[in-house]
Amino acid sequence: MTGPFPSDHNGGPPLEEDEGPPVPRYCKYCRHWSPPSDGEVRTYEWFRLGLSRRRVKRPSGTCDRVLMQPGKPLAFAATVDTFGCLNFSTKPPPPVQRGRGFVTVYEGDHIVWQGHEEDVPEEYR
Repeated sequence: MTGPFPSDHNGGPPLEEDEGPPVPRYCKYCRHWSPPSDGEVRTYEWFRLGLSRRRVKRPSGTCDRVLMQPGKPLAFAATVDTFGCLNFSTKPPPPVQRGRGFVTVYEGDHIVWQGHEEDVPEEYR
């Protein structure tokens, strides 16, 4: 097909990619950021909720690709989860987990096997 549209276009309006809701440009959503340890986060939450009297600083993760101004070199920094820089890159979505469906196998009106689909015995596949 020749014309102003790409060969796979059907002549309709351009389709917009549905990427879901916009993600804030915070470090916790960036692929370059490494979060603090679970222990640090848990200790801070206990302090914040008043369950601990020991003062604890807000936990910070690390990033080796922080860009504060255009044209400047990338830098290493300890950053909190709500910090944002000019080198933000969205994390890829987590993979969809498949294969945990629940299966019931009947013979006539009687149930002969129940369980997860990856555990189905060969004689019932």
